[in-house]
Amino acid sequence: MNLFEMNFPRQLEQDGSADILRRVLTARTTRLRTESDMDVPVIALTEPLKTALRKARLQGRLRCGMDPIFEKLAGEKKGIAQVRSQTNAPYGDRLSRLLLFSNDGAERFYRRIEQSLLAHAPRLLGCLIDIDGGALGQLITGKEGIVKIVMAEHKDVVSGILRAVIDDGHETHPGTQKFM
Repeated sequence: MNLFEMNFPRQLEQDGSADILRRVLTARTTRLRTESDMDVPVIALTEPLKTALRKARLQGRLRCGMDPIFEKLAGEKKGIAQVRSQTNAPYGDRLSRLLLFSNDGAERFYRRIEQSLLAHAPRLLGCLIDIDGGALGQLITGKEGIVKIVMAEHKDVVSGILRAVIDDGHETHPGTQKFM
């Protein structure tokens, strides 16, 4: 997964946020699993990120759980293949889905994530949130429970979450206004 070659959502590319994202997401990475060559960005759970995830949940744009996420991605992949075969359009070559996962998964969990990231590139970006499944579950559902993986399903939601990742509360980045 080369973030410097990835096409981010158009709105992030146009306002300059994509360049900042590339730097921020490559600044802190981790090996997805011991026997893997894949590094993924590690992001902190900041207040802007919490707000963006809550907003995405309220909009119904977050999908939780491995099976529902991977089934949705497989269905979309078939649809994209069909569109490409009929139109020769570069449809599906831009980041439009964001996979966020906790830091307390088992080897098998991360192996499935790796397989999915490879199968659905370049549409899918995966980031490890530096929290456990209990904290992610509380954030996403508002109740006690474990959620280890979520997927943002719409380009506008993906853009909002990624903007929150680069919003460290100290500087304004393109496409964002600070209100005092």
